[in-house]
Amino acid sequence: MHGGDEITETAVSAMLDANELLQVIAPDPDSRPDVIVVVADDVIGSSTFSFLRRFQSAGGAQGPRVVVVADRFRSEDMLVAVECGVTALLARNEIKESTLASAVLAVHRGAALIPFRLQGILLSQLNQLRLQVLTPAGLTLTGVEARERDVLRLIADGYQTDEIAGILSYSEGTVKNVLYGWMARMRLNSRAQAVAYAMRVGVI
Repeated sequence: MHGGDEITETAVSAMLDANELLQVIAPDPDSRPDVIVVVADDVIGSSTFSFLRRFQSAGGAQGPRVVVVADRFRSEDMLVAVECGVTALLARNEIKESTLASAVLAVHRGAALIPFRLQGILLSQLNQLRLQVLTPAGLTLTGVEARERDVLRLIADGYQTDEIAGILSYSEGTVKNVLYGWMARMRLNSRAQAVAYAMRVGVI
């Protein structure tokens, strides 16, 4: 739990401690919390994001989920918030003991609690990121290269390597390198596994 001041931290800790399913621990990047609760007097800023990044770095592939309680939230900070693990944004004036504990438990189970207005802004920002940064670099939001996706989709449609090369205007060697590169990165052993995995994770 990370609060803006001692009074806030004490009050929020008391709210969470009242729920027997929750255990409140001191904010420490060396600890491994499942959920971090951040309470701001006004709006969270760069110091809070810096604090949260320490946990994301320490958490490896997936750091703790974050619940933010604030008077207001800047829409331009949405992508930064997601990068820092924020999955719930709650209005401070609406927080009660039961609602805060319920939000923490919901986030721990994998839910996201973001106001509808900010959801729309986040989707718009993600689309801008895709158009302006990822697509020019040949990448997608899934982290898969566009040409990997194209090759895998054609393999799933039953085309052979030489046919794919003709359709995409690649050399046959390039098609094989793209396929084997994907298989090596995902630790897959066959074309069938490569296609099945790509379909399972939504790449194609």
